[in-house]
Amino acid sequence: MRIALISLVLLFCIQFQPTPCVGDAPANPGHEIQWRFHAGDVSGAEKLDFDDSAWETAVHKHKWKCKGFAWFRGTVTIPDSLEGKPTVGEPIGLRWNAGDGGEVYVNGELHCRYDNDHPPLILLADSARRGQKVRVAVRVFMGQDDNAERETDMGECDLVMIDRARIQEAFPITVDAAKSEGKLLQPFAGLSQGGGMADYEPETAAKFREIGIKWFRMDNVLTWAVKQKEDGTLYYDWEDLDRRVDFIRSIGAEPIMCISYMPIPLDAVPNDDRHSRPRDWKEWEDLVYAAVYRCNVERKAYVKYWEVWNESNAGWIVPKEGEDLLETYLKLYDASARGVRRADPNAWVGGPCNAAGPWNKEKGGAFIRGETFMRGLMKHCEETGMPLDFISWHEYFHPWWVIKDEADTTRRYLQDYPKVKAQVKEFMLTEWNFAWWGDRAHDHELGAAWCAASVVRGMIPGEIHKTCFFLAKDGDTNFRGSWAMLMGGNKPKPSANVCKMFNMMGPERVVFEGEDGELAGIASKDPETGRLTVLILNFGDRYGVRRDVALHAKGLPHQLRGGTCRRYLVDKDHSNIFTNRDRAELEVVETLSVPEDGSVKQTFRLESNSVTLLEFVPKE
Repeated sequence: MRIALISLVLLFCIQFQPTPCVGDAPANPGHEIQWRFHAGDVSGAEKLDFDDSAWETAVHKHKWKCKGFAWFRGTVTIPDSLEGKPTVGEPIGLRWNAGDGGEVYVNGELHCRYDNDHPPLILLADSARRGQKVRVAVRVFMGQDDNAERETDMGECDLVMIDRARIQEAFPITVDAAKSEGKLLQPFAGLSQGGGMADYEPETAAKFREIGIKWFRMDNVLTWAVKQKEDGTLYYDWEDLDRRVDFIRSIGAEPIMCISYMPIPLDAVPNDDRHSRPRDWKEWEDLVYAAVYRCNVERKAYVKYWEVWNESNAGWIVPKEGEDLLETYLKLYDASARGVRRADPNAWVGGPCNAAGPWNKEKGGAFIRGETFMRGLMKHCEETGMPLDFISWHEYFHPWWVIKDEADTTRRYLQDYPKVKAQVKEFMLTEWNFAWWGDRAHDHELGAAWCAASVVRGMIPGEIHKTCFFLAKDGDTNFRGSWAMLMGGNKPKPSANVCKMFNMMGPERVVFEGEDGELAGIASKDPETGRLTVLILNFGDRYGVRRDVALHAKGLPHQLRGGTCRRYLVDKDHSNIFTNRDRAELEVVETLSVPEDGSVKQTFRLESNSVTLLEFVPKE
C-alpha cells in the first residue's frame, strides 16, 4: 500500500509541474558515491587491500544482470552536513538495498546481512569526524539458486543521520524475577514436514530432542496408504504412516497428523499432485478411521491431533467439475471427522489449515479465500455439530503484527459462533517460516531473528498455542535458502539455535520491561529451582542497526545468589553455520557471577538481527 501511495504522489508531481513537490527534492549525497562493481563472486573482495581497479564504476540505481552473486566496493566520505544539520559527533548510516539480499563489510569486517524486504542501516560512524572516510563492500545475493540469472539494481543508497540514543546510549531493560505473570506460553517448540523426512535416523531424533521439539506436524501421511492389487482389490499399507509416527515418538514429541493427500486409487479426478477429492466419501471416511485405529488402538502410539487436509483455500483440494471449493472441503472435513471419532472419540479434529491468514484477497498480500474458509468451517460446525477442537492456518513472510492480527481476527470470528467457540481449545500455525520461497535468510541470522520477533511480539501475545516450523531437515549441507532447521549431518542453522533458546526458558513468566521498534524480549523462571532465563532480540523490520543494552535483573531468588549467569548468542558471528561451518552449535559468549544481593546489572551489545539468552543458574 505504501509503495502504491508513493507511486501516485510521484505521478502527480510529473503531471502538474512546476508545483514544488517530492520530485524536486535534492538528491541524497549517497546517490553520488562512486562504487566499483563486479558481476559474479570473487574471493576476498571484502578485504581492504583487494585490487578492484579493473572493475566497472557504478552509482545509485545501477542495473545489472548475472547469476549467483555480485560485488560493490566503495569509499564513503561522510559529508559535513545532512539535511542541513552538521554531521560531526552524530551517528551516520547508509540505507542500502540491492539484489535479493547480501552481506555488508565495513572497513574489512562483516557488518551485517540483509534481505531485500528487510534492508539494512549500515552504521558508518558512531560519532562522525569531519571528512571521515569509511570503506564499504557488499556481496549481493542474486537469489537462492546460484545458477539462475536475474536482473536487479542498486535500489537504495541513502546517507542518513541516526538518532543519537539508538547508537550512543544503552537501552534500559528491567527484569523482575519476583513478579510473576503466570504461565509462559511457549509456541516455538514444533516442526512441520511435508513429503517425508530426509532420514528417520536415531541421531536426527536425538538432535531434535536436544533442541527441545515437543510436537511435530506431518502432512502427506495418507498419500501412499492405499494400494491396488492386480485384480483391482484395494488394501491398506501403513509402512509410511508407522515410520513417521514412530520417528516423532522417538523424539519425545506429540504427533500432529494432517489428513492428506489422496491415494491414487481413490481419486475422483485425475491429479498428479494428489489433490483430488475422494471418489467416494464413505470410502475416504473408512480410510481415515483405519489410520486412526491403526495409530491409537492397534499400535497404541497415541495421536491426539488430526488436522483435515492442507491449504484447501488455495486450491489444494480439487473438486469435480461444477462443485464448489468450500463445499467440497466441508464434505471432506465431515468424512474425516467421522472417521477420526469412530476410531477414537477422544481424538481432536481441526482445520481449516488455511494458506495464510483469515482474510480474503481484498486484504491484499498472499491472502486468498481465508475468511471464506475460516468462517465457513466455523459456521458449518456451529450448524451441524461437527467437532472443531483446534483452528489451524499457515504463515510465511508477514511481519509479527500481521501474525498477531490473524489470531485476533480469528477470535473475533469465533464470537459469532458460540457453540464452536466453546469447543475450540487451541490455535495452531501448522506451517510457518521467514518466506514461502527459497531465501538465503533461511540459512543465516536474519531469518532466525525474524522468527524470534514473530514469537515474542506476535505469537505469544496472540495466544497461538502451537507453531510448527517448516521444515525439519535437509539431506545435504548446501546453502540454497532452504526452509530446513537442520542441514545434513544434523548441523543446526541459526533458526534451530533460536528455537533451542526458547525451549531453554522456564515455565513461569516474569516481568520484562523495555522494548522499542527493534529491541524486545521475554523473561521466565523455574519456580522449583529458581533458574531464571531472559531472552532479548534485536530485529528491525527495516533499517535495523546494532544496539547496546543495559539489563537490570532484580528480585533474584535466594538459589541464584552466588550462582552463575551464562549468555548465549546467535548473530552474524556466533552460533551461525552460514558464517562458520565449525561454529554451528549454540555458543556461550559470556559468563559472570551473580552477586549475593540478588541484583545483576549488565551491559552488552546486540548486532542487528541477533538473539541472546541469559541463563541464571544456582551455584553448583
